[in-house]
Amino acid sequence: MTKRLLIVGASGDVGRGITEVSVQKGWQVVASGRNEQKLQELKSLHNELAIVAGDLCSEAQAEQLWSKAVGVYGGIDAVVISVNAPVVDQYLFDATADELLGLFQSNVLSHFNAAKTFIPKLAADGMFIGIGGGMADFIMPKMAHQSILQSALRQMYRGIVKEATKEGPSIKELMILSMVNGASRRDIAKPDWITDLDIGNHVCTIIETPDEFPKTVLSLQKRDQVGQ
Repeated sequence: MTKRLLIVGASGDVGRGITEVSVQKGWQVVASGRNEQKLQELKSLHNELAIVAGDLCSEAQAEQLWSKAVGVYGGIDAVVISVNAPVVDQYLFDATADELLGLFQSNVLSHFNAAKTFIPKLAADGMFIGIGGGMADFIMPKMAHQSILQSALRQMYRGIVKEATKEGPSIKELMILSMVNGASRRDIAKPDWITDLDIGNHVCTIIETPDEFPKTVLSLQKRDQVGQ
């Protein structure tokens, strides 16, 4: 069955892989992001792709994005949120409170605005997937702020599911526990890194066979786990 899929953050390394795989499946895909030029570049690779510029920095803007997206195909069956601020190496005490607040806005509240706005509008057989990172359980040098954000994101999705009605759509967080071989890192990627297409295939499998992925928080660490 053809799916109508909205991907927010479609022009990023992870989003591009999800976009490519879902388009190859023949799904009706709406690619969204803040940068119109990057979306146009993505469309030049996939002419059948629909693009919608938009932002998740507030609930009002999320509402606007949703309205434009559903207008393309008359509805949305599944949503993937793959948005985050650029990673910056920085000691925690070298950051200001305002800088941490900005990172929280970009990495956590963007997902919150999308979830609060989109989930109630999805059908009971729909799917909402947020893409998260793998540092929720460990801290790398100069990356403590990332661990804080990723831990908060994971607990947010758990809280949303805890409070959700049983009749609502499936809600998942997919944590990527690996470096990603995406468009911006092809020249430095190692063979064991998960590729953007690996993530795309895994996300599409979750959407196609939700009963095989019953947990709220899912993880993808190795390439041989794709689709499992």
